[in-house]
Amino acid sequence: MEIGRLHRLGNEVVVTHGNGPQVGELLIEEQKNLAVLTAQTEAETGLQVQESLERHGRIRRAAVVLTRVEVDPHDVEFRKPTKPIGKFYKSADAASAVGKGRTVRKLIGGYRIVVPSPMPSGIMELGQISDLLDDGYVVIAGGGGGAAVSSTGRQTKYMDAVIDKDYTSSLLASMLRADILVILTGVDAAYAHFGKRSQSRISNVTVSEMEKHVKNGEFEEGSMLPKVRACCSFINASGKQAVIGSLKDARNVLKGRSGSVIVGK
Repeated sequence: MEIGRLHRLGNEVVVTHGNGPQVGELLIEEQKNLAVLTAQTEAETGLQVQESLERHGRIRRAAVVLTRVEVDPHDVEFRKPTKPIGKFYKSADAASAVGKGRTVRKLIGGYRIVVPSPMPSGIMELGQISDLLDDGYVVIAGGGGGAAVSSTGRQTKYMDAVIDKDYTSSLLASMLRADILVILTGVDAAYAHFGKRSQSRISNVTVSEMEKHVKNGEFEEGSMLPKVRACCSFINASGKQAVIGSLKDARNVLKGRSGSVIVGK
């Protein structure tokens, strides 16, 4: 695996991952606090990633860090949730879900539960992650965006919310002063007006140009938009570069030979 190659060349590597389908299924089955469900999937999926890195990437030192991510308890998302998770429902099932204290929204294809998705503001395990990197580990952290918490003094409260993994990845990369943020996904690059006749592939672009695409509404919410915003946020905070590209072409994406390469200014 390219991650193993990068690590053996002396690079420090942090891997994040999603958990959308898994946490949605668990919510229906277990009806627990979303931060707790996120932690469950962080651990399970993180172990799978760790095993893959060790077996296929020939990485001898990989560590999973169960990551708590701080959010503002007064974030507007707690009043007006927007993040769809889980399966689609028919109308009657949707009403039942609402009765269990969940908000349901009608979308194309049916009804889905929507939950709060506040912006991340801090990484509680940042020091631990940094220490593991210093000790030569590849670190798997921030899985599924991390478990959402709010901290007041010595008290930590688990919030019934999920955090977008791309925003957590951007924040973590900024706080660790990473040299590059790479977002690997199912398409070969970011496209303006994706799926329409006017769609256009974005290759090499500055952050200011990419922000114009965002302002013009050219990316889909819940799909490419958070990835683009995460990259822009990282670049604006660090002055470094970010890349969005295909997981299947990870080697070339990491080298900036494919995907959407975004730089400062």
